[in-house]
Amino acid sequence: MSVQIMLPSAQSAPDGNPVKYDQGGYEAYFGTYEVDEQAHTVTHHVRGSLVRALIGKNLTRVYRFSDGQLVLKSSRPDEHWAIAWEHY
Repeated sequence: MSVQIMLPSAQSAPDGNPVKYDQGGYEAYFGTYEVDEQAHTVTHHVRGSLVRALIGKNLTRVYRFSDGQLVLKSSRPDEHWAIAWEHY
C-alpha cells in the first residue's frame, strides 16, 4: 500500500497528536497492510516514509464505510484525527 496526503496549507498538521506523520504539510509512506474484519481495523506496516521515524512502525487504523466513503481514524486514544476517501 501507499499513502500520500497533502494538507490544504503548506504548514504541518496542528500540534496535539503525539506522532508526527507529515513534513511541511505533506505525508507519504508505503509498505504492506493487514485487515482485521472482526475488529474493523487495518494495520499499515511502514517500510518507507517521508518521516523516517515511522519506518518499521505498525500503524493501526479503525475503518468504516459511510455514504460511499472509506473513513479511517487512529486506533490510539491520544490521537484525534480522521480522514475520508471517496470513489469518483
